[in-house]
Amino acid sequence: MDQLGQPRFNGVYVAASTLFRSDGSVDLDACQAHFARLAEAGVAGLVPNGSLGEYEALTEDERGGVVKSAMDSAGKLVEVVPGVSGKSAAEARRWAEHAAQAGCRAVMCLPPTSHAPTADEVFAHFQEVASVGLPVIVYNNPYSTRVDLTPALLARLAEIEEVVAVKEFSQDIRRVAAIRQAAPRLEVICGCDDTLVEAVFMGATGWIAGFANAFPRQSVELFELCVAGHWPEAIERYLAFLPLLRWDADPRFVQAIKLAQEEVGWYGGPVRLPRLALPAADAEEVRASVRRYLAVA
Repeated sequence: MDQLGQPRFNGVYVAASTLFRSDGSVDLDACQAHFARLAEAGVAGLVPNGSLGEYEALTEDERGGVVKSAMDSAGKLVEVVPGVSGKSAAEARRWAEHAAQAGCRAVMCLPPTSHAPTADEVFAHFQEVASVGLPVIVYNNPYSTRVDLTPALLARLAEIEEVVAVKEFSQDIRRVAAIRQAAPRLEVICGCDDTLVEAVFMGATGWIAGFANAFPRQSVELFELCVAGHWPEAIERYLAFLPLLRWDADPRFVQAIKLAQEEVGWYGGPVRLPRLALPAADAEEVRASVRRYLAVA
């Protein structure tokens, strides 16, 4: 919460995709144009170098360049909250320091990705990241990290002053209420697109969204309907959006979201190894879902 008791990360934050050229190199000019387009569409912020941003497949120079591109193109319009995850606490802290030097005012971080850490190791990891002094969104994605930031563990992490929110991606909608009860100081941010309406109903105050890369305006409108409690209209729009949003919980979500960007007329481009392009049938399913949604959105 901010000094007035309002949610610090209220609104739609786009888990921004990283755009590559056909030869696999990062296209920072395309990234800048994409970030600017999202900011102008009315989102509250950008989250570059997250899972959707394929941060693990980037070199250090590329990763730093993505943050600079986001700040240069959109930093005066919206908040930029880079992902600073790393295999070690030292790596994550270094990226948090980089974010601070770039002018970012908060960061998002997974638990250590080198191994399945103990609860004490998770706590020590986030203590190290928090030592930089920026507000930290802890990112719970047990499918990627092999550790689940349970409500009890989040209650312990909430003892760290700089840990202020959690991006919740356990895909268990019961978690929102459980986290609010166990760690009431933390803001709960919906991290899985196809749980958005349920999460806000139970008290989530923000949304770090994937398909907002292709549908920023529609995502903002849906979120605002939920926050305002206009549930019948929100549910109607949500049901139309769900065939696409469900891809956000698929391991191939990066490919699907980039295809959606292409289908709406924006550049999405390829993914970088070890990810491969979707098989033709799956790619057409995504494209057809985009066309159906555009017809009613």
